[in-house]
Parts: sequence; structure tokens; C-alpha cells
Amino acid sequence: MSMRVVHYVNQFFGGIGGEDRANVGVSLTTEAVGASRALQQALGTQGTVVGTLIGGDNYVNEQQKEAEAALAAHLQALHPDLVLAGPAFNAGRYTLACAQVCLVAQKLGIPAVTGMHPDSPGAISHRPHIFIVPTAATSADMPQALASMIRLGLKLARQEPLGPAEVEGYLPRG
Repeated sequence: MSMRVVHYVNQFFGGIGGEDRANVGVSLTTEAVGASRALQQALGTQGTVVGTLIGGDNYVNEQQKEAEAALAAHLQALHPDLVLAGPAFNAGRYTLACAQVCLVAQKLGIPAVTGMHPDSPGAISHRPHIFIVPTAATSADMPQALASMIRLGLKLARQEPLGPAEVEGYLPRG
């Protein structure tokens, strides 16, 4: 069965722009854009990216209520089986935004996984609450990070039992 996957990326990985566009609000495109194209390729026949959510790093972190409301509305409209956020590597505000996306998805009962460096702000502050696949510090690790996120995400979406963090490839939550 092919999973319906929503991918969250920041303004840079969504192809909107760099730091100059970090205040852009949350938007949705119903196709794979930017980094979501690599995700779709990595998913193969296991899933389809049914939407790419894009949010500016500043906006998602500074306008949290508005960002969370927009994220929740888009997720409810798309009915995904799985949400994948990032990977954000060691990009501070991006890791925090990815964590927020995962928290919103979980509140809606949607399995969610992100990828980030273990020493990033998002991992440090949200490790107990969300599933985080460890990544390298930079996007040079993109293929491996996406593969790890997909592997764990599909297992969660299929409601398969999870083994210990070190076996399943996510940061310990305890």
C-alpha cells in the first residue's frame, strides 16, 4: 500500500529563498518541490508526496500560533498517513520548526518523523516528544537522512511495533 506523505521544508529547501525570505508564512503546494523531489524519489513506490508544506524559519518560530493553525489546517485537508519534516541537520531555527510540525501532526494523530543533528536546538529541546533520526551537521547527508526518516516513518505509519531507539535508528526519547 502506498502511503500518503506530507513533507515539511523551510523556505530555503522549498525553493522560495534564503534568509531574506525567512519571514514568509506557511504555504502548501500539492506537488513535490525542492527537497521534496528527493524525498519522492527515495520513497519510490512506498509512498507519494501529496503535499509540500513550506514555512519561513522566522515565521514558524516567531508566529507560532498562526503557523501551527496553518499547519494543522493543511494537514487536516490533506489526510496524510505520514508527515516527514526536514531533515534540518544542524540549522537552529529550522530544527525548531521541524519539531513544531511533528508536534502538530502528532496532536492530529498523524505519525511524524524529522531528521536533525543530535546537538541541534530542536533535538535538545524536543527529543522526548518526537521521533528524530540523527543526521550529520550539513545537507551533504541528505540521501542517508531521508532514507532513515522514511524507514522509521513507514514503520510508524504501518503501526508496526518499534524496537529500542538504537535498533530503529532514532534518538532515544527517555
